[in-house]
Amino acid sequence: MTNTQDYDVVVYGATSFVGQILARYTVEQFSNGELKFALAGRSISKLAALKVELDAPDLDVLIADASDEDALNAMCSRTKVVVSTVGPYALYGEPLVKVCAETGTHYCDLTGEPQWIKRMLEAYEDLARQSGARIVHCCGFDSMPSDLGVHFMQEHALKQFGQVSTDVKMRVAVLQASRPLLAMPTRARL
Repeated sequence: MTNTQDYDVVVYGATSFVGQILARYTVEQFSNGELKFALAGRSISKLAALKVELDAPDLDVLIADASDEDALNAMCSRTKVVVSTVGPYALYGEPLVKVCAETGTHYCDLTGEPQWIKRMLEAYEDLARQSGARIVHCCGFDSMPSDLGVHFMQEHALKQFGQVSTDVKMRVAVLQASRPLLAMPTRARL
């Protein structure tokens, strides 16, 4: 089932640090009507303040707490895609993944929590396949250093040894971002 309701995308957790960055980017890039979108979260007052800050008085907001499956279901029934910035995902993410898998609503997040991802795959992959939902984890900063590092290393392994590595172990000693990222990249397969 594919939702064709009110919105193409709902930014869920829009008042979080990353949610605000994504909300600002979305408003700046897509207020021309090319993309139908809304902001969502659990606090109407914080969402209202964000609309003022973004100078987007006509922007729709949806209220849904991460633990309220009925509210999450109502939100998902109105959109094709939910982008979640509500973490830590191991504490707050499962109800939304479950509802998206049930309703056929596409989902992406920016988690970097591999144990939680494994649990979500085990619990909801079959249901998501049946409903047509695409559940995509790791679309954000937590996963980018490792993805880019492995990609860079595989390119050099291919050049130097004529083949890519079958097993890669990575450790990050120091990580510093000079500015927040404004777009959400997709994961690349190597």
